[in-house]
Amino acid sequence: MSSELLYLQEHLSCRHYVSDYRCAFFSRVIKSDNHVDLEKPYNYLVFLCEGAAVVNCNEFVNKHFKKGDLFFIPKAAETKITAIKNSKLVICMFETIKNVCDKFDLYACRAICKEIEYEFKPVKILPQLNVFLEQLVYYLNQRVACEHYHELKQQEMFLILRWFYSKEQLAQLFYPIIGQSISFKSFVLENHMKVRNSHELSDLWIMGRSSFDTKFKQEFGEPPGQWLLKQKAKHIKIHMAMPGINISDILIKFDFNSATHFTRFCKQQFGCPPSELMAKLQAEELRKAN
Repeated sequence: MSSELLYLQEHLSCRHYVSDYRCAFFSRVIKSDNHVDLEKPYNYLVFLCEGAAVVNCNEFVNKHFKKGDLFFIPKAAETKITAIKNSKLVICMFETIKNVCDKFDLYACRAICKEIEYEFKPVKILPQLNVFLEQLVYYLNQRVACEHYHELKQQEMFLILRWFYSKEQLAQLFYPIIGQSISFKSFVLENHMKVRNSHELSDLWIMGRSSFDTKFKQEFGEPPGQWLLKQKAKHIKIHMAMPGINISDILIKFDFNSATHFTRFCKQQFGCPPSELMAKLQAEELRKAN
């Protein structure tokens, strides 16, 4: 009996066949010191099946993960996953979490989140998920790219998480997007770096400013203006730590009107001028690398 996928060309020509880019699941083999790029408009669950990697995700820099770790990357996160030894990853890409269990959804974890100090920690891949991943990788290697199959496997994955992981584990894993309204929180995470201020963000959501501010504070615990400034500062710190980058690059990327404007921002947010901050951050990165 053949172990190859039969009638491949018929599958490839089917309107339900999706390219690798649109698949819910894809696998990657990454050689040591190489990295994988993730498109920002999606959430990702990353299963580290073999090897080890160092991950930068927004303000969390040089977080180390090893074989058997599962971690979550939220929409629009500044992310870099670099293998520190030859690694195999399975990655699930999705826009929103589908509630596949009538007895549970992520809203149920909101109270738990209030007691968590989020540190971008992984959860372990349990044996039940390993069985799921082994079968999934086999079919991915056979070039099974039917959208129905991927949708069903995504539902199965979320059911396994529901069945075998505690609410505390799920709260820790999905902390960045858990709130009263997952769609609203996902919208903010996806769009906050595309706008200059909270007025533009509320216009995108198509909601009155007062109502938007109230909803935002319920979800994020502070006014949108303050939160946006903090997020901008986090992203700037990540980029200023990168080797080879200069102040002009930062001015352009983050839409500062002038060097004076950027200097004022750095003094307010970091307590020092840009050149001093960049020297400090890049020295720290050099020490970590050595």
